[in-house]
Amino acid sequence: MRELISTSVHIDFMGKRYFCAVLSMFAVAWAAWVFVSAGDSKFGTDFLGGSEFLVAFKGDFDSEKIRAGLSAQGMPDARVQAFQGMAQDYSIRLGEGGNPTEVRAKIDAALKGAFGDAAQVQKADFVGPTVGAELQRSALIAVSLGLLGILLYIAVRFEFAVGLGSIIALFHDVIIATGVYVASGHLIGMATLAGALTIVGYSVNDTVVVFDRVREERQKRRSASIAGVVNEALNFTLSRTIITHVLTLFSALALYVIGSGDIRDLSLYLCAGILLGCYSTIFIVAPVVIAWERFRGRDGVATVAQAQAKRAHGA
Repeated sequence: MRELISTSVHIDFMGKRYFCAVLSMFAVAWAAWVFVSAGDSKFGTDFLGGSEFLVAFKGDFDSEKIRAGLSAQGMPDARVQAFQGMAQDYSIRLGEGGNPTEVRAKIDAALKGAFGDAAQVQKADFVGPTVGAELQRSALIAVSLGLLGILLYIAVRFEFAVGLGSIIALFHDVIIATGVYVASGHLIGMATLAGALTIVGYSVNDTVVVFDRVREERQKRRSASIAGVVNEALNFTLSRTIITHVLTLFSALALYVIGSGDIRDLSLYLCAGILLGCYSTIFIVAPVVIAWERFRGRDGVATVAQAQAKRAHGA
């Protein structure tokens, strides 16, 4: 198979792990600050409650034209999304709760004022604050169970250190991706949850590939430094990592450019997550594994040096 980068290349990734650790701490702190400072305004209709309407339009309409018309009628926060495969049918979401009848009358008046008889509400859904709170709890449980399952799988397949590093990396990726998502003006909803769970699975796949190679090399060279073995594995799989991430990123970018509504939201989250997943495997998981192995006294070079020192002392 043709390789983008030769497997004989040697980049000292682990020599930069301390700088990247500081960089990651600043990025996580920034993302946490963005998340907390946004308050409840960062949540969409799915989590806070609100109203969603399926509206059929007659004539030449698109999401931007509908959004502009509603904004002119006093609804600048309305979220408009086209239904794929359904010509001129659009979903309009409002973050307003309250009496469903009053909200329905308000959207009817706004559509009438902006588009006349060209717009007709086909369906209306209302999400109360209680349901929104339940969805928040369910989302938290889903992500937590996903992380726990991954920890167990990685710990059984490899070692505890890889599982621990993977969990830290996943928290790192999800926190920063969510910070980027909120900072760019997007609202957290079910699409965000889908993006977070997708990132969790995607990032772990890259970790499995790299540490399969690490495990093979450790079995062959038990006296080798763990940092050296990890560096070699990262360089050996570098071509595969770049090709996989770049092609996946192109797909997510295409959805972001041509998509709208929840599709665009999801694709933005995926773009951030793909880049972070590549980074975290190299600069989060690998350094955690190295630190754990050295803490346990299982670094190959250190172990050999200790054995030699004991033999010399005994002589």
